[in-house]
Amino acid sequence: MELSSKYLMSDQGIELLTKLFYSSGEGIMFFGPDGKILTVNPRAEEMFGYLEKELEGKAVEVLVPSKYRHSHEKLRSDYVKNPTPRQMGAGRDLEGVRKDGSTFPLEISLSHLTHQDKKLIVAFVTDISVRKKQEEELEEQRHTLKEYTTELERKVKERTSELEHLNLGLQSQIQERKIAEEALKESLEDLKKAEKEILQSLEKEKELNELKSRFVSMASHEFRTPLTTVLSSANLIGKYKESGQQESREKHINRIKKSVQNLTTILNDFLSIEKLDSGALKSHPERVRIDEIINEIEEEMALTLKEGQVINYASTNLELETDPHFLKNILINLTSNAIKYSSVNDSIDITVTKVKKDILISVKDHGIGIPEEEQKNMFERFFRAGNVTNIQGTGLGLTIVKRYAELMGGSISFVSKEGEGSTFTIKLPA
Repeated sequence: MELSSKYLMSDQGIELLTKLFYSSGEGIMFFGPDGKILTVNPRAEEMFGYLEKELEGKAVEVLVPSKYRHSHEKLRSDYVKNPTPRQMGAGRDLEGVRKDGSTFPLEISLSHLTHQDKKLIVAFVTDISVRKKQEEELEEQRHTLKEYTTELERKVKERTSELEHLNLGLQSQIQERKIAEEALKESLEDLKKAEKEILQSLEKEKELNELKSRFVSMASHEFRTPLTTVLSSANLIGKYKESGQQESREKHINRIKKSVQNLTTILNDFLSIEKLDSGALKSHPERVRIDEIINEIEEEMALTLKEGQVINYASTNLELETDPHFLKNILINLTSNAIKYSSVNDSIDITVTKVKKDILISVKDHGIGIPEEEQKNMFERFFRAGNVTNIQGTGLGLTIVKRYAELMGGSISFVSKEGEGSTFTIKLPA
């Protein structure tokens, strides 16, 4: 099944997005400005122990421990007056209360949207009970280690004192004392090394949690923008009922198609990075005609081209043994970037050359380019250069491209100058 823009606009596509809501591993809740719950997904039902119909119409404070409900009502009211995306946790330890009265730690990310002229609040909820338990266990280990270290240090001091006292009259025991001190020193070094490893493990977990928070926050923002465009354009199309307003209808239909295509790109990025991280993706080489792949990409990218933009490619009749799915995804990503970061009337140049035993495929644009001081970070996950903050993107594309190229036994490189454009080159074994 190919997730094209036409597909996502179909009943089956809507069904796919609905499945995404109902199969999400995170709890998702919608409620209105008055705090009344509108709907929840199955994960939220499981998390709080309620059925969806039991929560519909109830104040969201029913899921908040009683001692926090009064303050939560004020926080919710303040958020409705000034709704801004908030990252998970926001520096607070939060708790939820289940139907049976038990509580559990959680993290919440809030965002808002307008649907049918009504303001809605969306909450993404994560149960962090396992993580909290692990943190407590690590803290207990650190405390035990500290006590053990203190006790060892005390014993070292006692032993040293005894040896010094004996040394006053027993020179023959000097060597024995040195051996004992050296052994104790090694023990302390081992303990310090163990403590350092525990601290590194804790720091790694914190980094993973920060990465997850950035992921959820970015996903919430990137989905909201095209969905808002789809909603507003769909509403406007309904107002153009006269036969002479076809041009206006087509304008908004194209806006919807582009927004759905943006959603498709975001979903593909998320799915690809998940499969890459799990090791589920493997290269399946077959004989590929490069011209056929690039011609398909030119057709698919036609809708996203800005006014006056063209894709230049001269046929080469070259073939290579590689994974066609990986190659197509790489070129779609690089071509999409070239279009996105170039201006109207600019050209995007795709060239294919064979150098000895390698095939070089380059995608060149004449757009905004990449600041020199940021070029070293371009393949890092979620990294976006400072001059593209107002342009939509996930910061995952080049990470995925690099991983795909490596799975195919190749590599990626680029040259860029701010204000003049960029050229990305994939090198693959022929």
